[in-house]
Amino acid sequence: MKSKTKVRLAAGLTAGAMMLSLSGPAFAAPTQINTGSLVSALNNVNVEINQLNVLNDLTITDVQVVNVEDSVNNNRVLNNVLNNNETDITVLQNFLNNSLNNNNVEIIKNVLNKNNVEIDDVVAIDVLRNGDVVLFVDVL
Repeated sequence: MKSKTKVRLAAGLTAGAMMLSLSGPAFAAPTQINTGSLVSALNNVNVEINQLNVLNDLTITDVQVVNVEDSVNNNRVLNNVLNNNETDITVLQNFLNNSLNNNNVEIIKNVLNKNNVEIDDVVAIDVLRNGDVVLFVDVL
C-alpha cells in the first residue's frame, strides 16, 4: 500500500511540475548563464548585435529573459560590471529602440513586452550558438 501512495505522489508532483513549466513567458535561468556570460555579452555588444541581425527564423520561444541579479551573486560585482559598460549598454538600447524593419528586434520587443520589461532595462544580449537569444535585464 505504501508503494501505491508513493507512485501517486510522484505522479502528482510530476504533473504539477509539468503544468508549471507550461506557463507563459517568464524570466528564465538557463544553466549556461552566469557572471561570465554577462561580462562576455557586455564586452562584445557589436558582435552580439551582428549575430542577432543574421539569425534566421528567430521565434519568441528562442528568446530568454534573465534578470542580471539572478546571474550575478555579488551586488558589488554586478554594479561594477554595469557601471564599467554604460557605453555598450547604451549602444545596445539604441539599437533596439531605433531598428526599423528588423524582424528579430520586433520579436525581442514582443518578448520584453510580455515580460513587462522596458528596452531601457536591457543591459546585454547573448546570441547562443544554437540561435537562442538571452536578454540580460536589470529590473528590480
